[in-house]
Amino acid sequence: MPGSADSERAGSPRYAAQLPWIGPILGQTSSAAEALVRIGGAADPVLGNALVAVFVPVVRDKKNDRFKPSSENGKDSKVVDVGWVASLKNDRNGHFSLDARFSIWAGEIAGVLMLLLYDQSDVFPDPSTGKVSNRRFPVAWDAQIKELDSASVPGDPARTTPIRGLPEPMQSEIARSVGERLERPIKELEQGLIELDARRTGSPGPPTEITFAVASCQFPAGFLDRDVAERSYERLLRCLDRKDTRVRPKCLLLLGDQVYVDPTAGSFDPSSLYDRFELPYERLLRCAPLRRIMRSIPVYTMLDDHEIEDNWEPVAGANEADQNMIEGRRYYLEYQRMAGPEQTDPLCDSTEPLWYAFESHGFPFFVADTRTERCPRTAETIEDARIMSDGQFGALLDWLAEHRDSNVPKFIASPACLLPRKLRATQNGHPASALRSDAWDGYPRSFHRLLAYITDNAIRNVIFLSGDEHISFVTRATIRAHDSGATASIRSIHSSALYAPFPFANAVSDALAGKETFEFALRPGESGPRVGDIAWGGKYCCDVSTEFAPPGDGSTLLQVRRPNGKWAVRCQFVREADSVSAGKWFDVL
Repeated sequence: MPGSADSERAGSPRYAAQLPWIGPILGQTSSAAEALVRIGGAADPVLGNALVAVFVPVVRDKKNDRFKPSSENGKDSKVVDVGWVASLKNDRNGHFSLDARFSIWAGEIAGVLMLLLYDQSDVFPDPSTGKVSNRRFPVAWDAQIKELDSASVPGDPARTTPIRGLPEPMQSEIARSVGERLERPIKELEQGLIELDARRTGSPGPPTEITFAVASCQFPAGFLDRDVAERSYERLLRCLDRKDTRVRPKCLLLLGDQVYVDPTAGSFDPSSLYDRFELPYERLLRCAPLRRIMRSIPVYTMLDDHEIEDNWEPVAGANEADQNMIEGRRYYLEYQRMAGPEQTDPLCDSTEPLWYAFESHGFPFFVADTRTERCPRTAETIEDARIMSDGQFGALLDWLAEHRDSNVPKFIASPACLLPRKLRATQNGHPASALRSDAWDGYPRSFHRLLAYITDNAIRNVIFLSGDEHISFVTRATIRAHDSGATASIRSIHSSALYAPFPFANAVSDALAGKETFEFALRPGESGPRVGDIAWGGKYCCDVSTEFAPPGDGSTLLQVRRPNGKWAVRCQFVREADSVSAGKWFDVL
């Protein structure tokens, strides 16, 4: 039996402080009176579930190469003086999300260091000696969670608690474990530093300007090309450090193929769920430059085919849901949406919607799921095929109607490209040619209804964002309704792949209808209800003009400003430093 000394040691709490295994990942900052920021991450699977997250505002002690707690009134502070804790709810894979107080990032600090505390409090005697083998804390896990929750600030939706508000001996033990971690060099701790900047998160009020990034398609690195594979993320990371704050990204949109669960096109793809889905995500989210980006600015994502399988779409006549699609959606939500946004409430036939809307710096965004809700297509049904459910399409039209009276640029982001059309999808004007396109033009009904709705309702400054084709361009289109004379101008910006090492998989400008005029017709009322009026149908004409960027991997920066009272939008396709397009900005609006 343990002696009295062993029992005394066992009565003290014992925690281990470690960096998050995945994350921290920044989500959206709420606009509530007490602003909250959503943070996601994952505990180390070797250590098990984490008990709490600890947030410590820190400054850099360059002389000693250490982080130290931020000072109060010019005096050195201790962890217990400035630190906060938040209890965690880990899922089956140790993933978590929580809301932290935005005010924690106040003051002149390098950032807020996030550490996870692992409970080392189980008592297990050594059967050979009958003694407690090491110093552990015998309070049950749920009792500690209850203790933390009872100490949290009343009415605090973030459920965060100042460390100095915790009962002893928890307070001292947390300070000890975190203090030991702070003795490590800065380089070893930087991956846990959340560099949230108030200038990058926006503030209430009318929109004035924003710069944000768009990217997609990160083919996985092999044994020999890891440095090359991560270069696009490294270049995007350097954009965050630009001295000119006007061209620093405030958020990042990743529009599909963030992972490839089918890197060998089915030839040697793994079959186990861990190897097929979890391992690619773990490798992606532990990529050093991406980790720095995700702990500095909010990241919004949408999945595409390679999170499921190459060119996935439902099979006509299938009686059961495709298992790869089901698992692809599930792992996308678990890994890419750790920090939100949460799933939208179901509408109509959109039973498990992945699409969502958000605002950044006052600018509205709608992120569409153009993959998992598309319906089966055949040559017989192609004219009525939908790229998304009626529920999602209705929500998109409602979102456009909501912003109809505003000339603020509004962004519709989808993995599938809106314009230009693919030449092979328009051959001889035969409807069945659309089966050759995986983008919006492969689903003519959805494609035409959306263009007509924007035109009939005179919705201004609509800009479409997309990825998937491994090519960069800016498309300008003007749509005209023959019957009413209504017109609308839209823009379509497509970002090249982050890493696409196989040229045969990349689209080329010669395969796209970069400059064309085409007509389409709708049945009466098919475009959707006109705001404040009747529905329109009839014939429409669309004039398309496209400006292509030089080929190459990279991301896209968009800058929105309002000089002289008129909105202006331009974009830059971020390439290697010696690329001809490295410093070129394309005028969009």
